[in-house]
Amino acid sequence: MEIPNRAEVIGYRDWYLKHPKYLNTVTQRAAPYLYLVAKEIEKRDMPMELVLLPVVESAYNPNARSPSNAVGLWQFTSGTGQRYGLKQDYWYDGRRDIQASTHAALDYLQKLHDDFNGDWFHAIAAYNAGEGRIQKAVDKSRRAGKSGDFWSLDLPRQTTEYVPRLLALADIIKNADSYGVKLPSHPNKQQWQQIDAGGQVSLSVVAEMAGLSLQEVKALNPGYLRGSTPSSGPHHLLVPKKDARELELALAELPSGRRLKPGEQFVLPGEEERVQLASQRRSKSNGQRAAQLTSYTVKSGDSLWSIGKAHGVTKAQLLSWNKLPHHQLKVGQTIKLQAKHTPQKPRKNYEVRRGDSLYSIAQRFQVSIDELKRLNRLSNNSQLKPGQTLIIKG
Repeated sequence: MEIPNRAEVIGYRDWYLKHPKYLNTVTQRAAPYLYLVAKEIEKRDMPMELVLLPVVESAYNPNARSPSNAVGLWQFTSGTGQRYGLKQDYWYDGRRDIQASTHAALDYLQKLHDDFNGDWFHAIAAYNAGEGRIQKAVDKSRRAGKSGDFWSLDLPRQTTEYVPRLLALADIIKNADSYGVKLPSHPNKQQWQQIDAGGQVSLSVVAEMAGLSLQEVKALNPGYLRGSTPSSGPHHLLVPKKDARELELALAELPSGRRLKPGEQFVLPGEEERVQLASQRRSKSNGQRAAQLTSYTVKSGDSLWSIGKAHGVTKAQLLSWNKLPHHQLKVGQTIKLQAKHTPQKPRKNYEVRRGDSLYSIAQRFQVSIDELKRLNRLSNNSQLKPGQTLIIKG
């Protein structure tokens, strides 16, 4: 990419140059992944600057999670990840998988590049903000008589900064000697290779067979969430290239009984169990009791989507709880669902003071006047007296 000499780029370049420790840390963290990402970009004949996009997105941390629950090197949300083929379940999250997420991210970036007629700045901005928002900004710029290029767009601050940050990094790395920057050197050769584990296997067993620490195996395979490959797949593993062939053959011959370390026990939850585990975790984190099973009679016009929306559950959960073979419902059919349980708010007492009114008490405790009346059986004509005790729902 051509890097423009604009104030926005210069500002970020100066910031990075004043923080060499950050540059050193992030390039060290990227070391296991850089070659794999770069080779995929090269294979697709895409701009090599894209190898730096995970620096801006996640600081090359495959376990990074944003406030909006975007995950992985490339910060995929759940929906976008699914749209680009990234499997997500109890055992595995493809958004954290180095190779799977890189393929998906580059597929998405290529689509955006094509959508914006070959403009990489627009494509990169759309990766951050969404193609709809960027297209609206382009149209608005052109209606105002401007060029419609990235620099003329009215965008949220995060997206306005996103492209300059990437370009500033690229400029520094291209011209490191000129800027007096010394970056860690990494061998430009394949160090890791993907193999087939031949079924479910403990990552600790793989570490022992490969002569690696468990942390090294997990760092190369962050998509596996439970310390093993899933029973239903995927079963691929990223391992050191020099031992890859021998390790794959050894795993193929490994008896099922040795795929676990002594003392390990795999729980193999189905969809229903996963739903219950997730529900229990949410209940604990929210201080709620576990959801109660209840039933619902299907009415005319109902669908799984409308029933799920009304009761705060998903279509997948309804299918699982009722073991429905298809999505069709019949009027009068009874289905099971777990209604969300809202815990009762604790009650406390308040002693009325001189000058108090229902309005001032309601404001103080952030409750409604009607709620105060209901809890204390007060009529519209009731007068408060100093020393009177009122029930307040916290």
